[in-house]
Amino acid sequence: MMMMTSKQFQRSNALSAAAGVLLLAACIANVVAFAPAQSNVISKLSHRPENVMRAFTRMMASPSTAVSASTKPYFADYTFSDKDDISYLIGSGKTAIVAGATGYIGRAVVRECVSRGYNTISLVRDATKASLDEALSGSSLVECDVQNVKEVQRLFSEIASGKHACATYAGSDARATPLPIDIVCSCLASASGIESEVYAIDYQATLNLLDAGREPSVSARHFVLLSAFCCRNPLLKLQQAKLKFEDRLHEQNDMTYSIVRPTAFFKSVSGQYESIMDGNSYVLFGDGAVTYCNPIAETDLATYMCDSAIDEKQWGRILNVGGPDEPLSNKMLAEMMFRAIEKPTKFVYVPTEIFDWSIGMIEWIAKNFPSQKWEDVLETAKIGKYYAVEDMLTTEEEEKFGSIKMMDHFEKIARDGQDPFTPVRATAVISKTMEALPAISVGIPVGFGLLSKPGLVENVVASSPLSDVPLLIAGLSDNIFS
Repeated sequence: MMMMTSKQFQRSNALSAAAGVLLLAACIANVVAFAPAQSNVISKLSHRPENVMRAFTRMMASPSTAVSASTKPYFADYTFSDKDDISYLIGSGKTAIVAGATGYIGRAVVRECVSRGYNTISLVRDATKASLDEALSGSSLVECDVQNVKEVQRLFSEIASGKHACATYAGSDARATPLPIDIVCSCLASASGIESEVYAIDYQATLNLLDAGREPSVSARHFVLLSAFCCRNPLLKLQQAKLKFEDRLHEQNDMTYSIVRPTAFFKSVSGQYESIMDGNSYVLFGDGAVTYCNPIAETDLATYMCDSAIDEKQWGRILNVGGPDEPLSNKMLAEMMFRAIEKPTKFVYVPTEIFDWSIGMIEWIAKNFPSQKWEDVLETAKIGKYYAVEDMLTTEEEEKFGSIKMMDHFEKIARDGQDPFTPVRATAVISKTMEALPAISVGIPVGFGLLSKPGLVENVVASSPLSDVPLLIAGLSDNIFS
């Protein structure tokens, strides 16, 4: 076999490292499935890593994080006219404020609050855009920068005085009728999981809501926090930020509260639907049974959250909750999806060690090329691994809720199409790569070795015909260290 020149060796070094990051990124796009927030941070990160980022951003499908114009609700529609008698409803004459109202769970919570007769206030970034979403109909759309503490305090004070009421409660005259703020519900979550965002959103912005609700002029009654089941094993920044806020919630006694920690969302385990519909294999990590989960439907979760605000037995507690399914492995979920679309099962298996190899490589880069951007890439890689190896499963009966099962959801999307909030995974790339050229995975450990133990890998390069595999992806990246 031909020996590589020094320049070829350096090029192989860079490309092997790029291969590791590339495959890791695609894997993260898939396994952040159970994360409470969609992970599109990778495509935003840049510095000298931008050459790598550009390479795999083109390969990854962009997650759908918002609904398009005139989107219909993905769940039951509840609206009330000014003539409807809602006095018998539990929320009648009371206000519910929902932050994160345009998000996947926030929309469902708004619908549940409206259905219960609350004067529902949806806090949104853009009221014009939010008005196109029929899921928010029946609520009052109020623009608010939740990171601006003074703006949040002013807005809560105005709501407490009767301003911003929804149409059902606004009446025909201009007089504001104060309605007690019964519920403040935070469905806020950072979009990325990187340190700067989680402490800005999952901690500080959520704290802004709590502090505003506690003001004597507001005197909100109950705070519902949408947290995450994964906080029980807080290895990630996003979990640590959520726990920091939970501590602040426990410390105060001005408002009663409930902390709801769902296992996983239906959208989070449906991201390979488009890929398998196109004939690709379903990508499994390990043997497909590394982790188990029982996701909960957004409508069931919204009901549970609103119930927690009125059930005194739930107050002051951390409430872990999953759906009604028995423990489901990733392979079991895949088999259900294939069954729903009436296609034969077809799998590709990716070793979970890919995360250890790639995380080690990124750690080396972050240490030797200090940059917050690389630290963010590293945290994103750790998020990917976490959700690939950790169960998101409740086993106690009292920690299961709802009636909608995963098979119901898969049959629905097979019949009606995908939920627009479901992030489309880049698994087609992994599937096709692993089927066509399994040996490309060699680029991952080789890339790390070239960075950390060049002497050892030089021997591998000299003896292995696979040493030229990284050159096959030459068009994906420039030299990542240039």
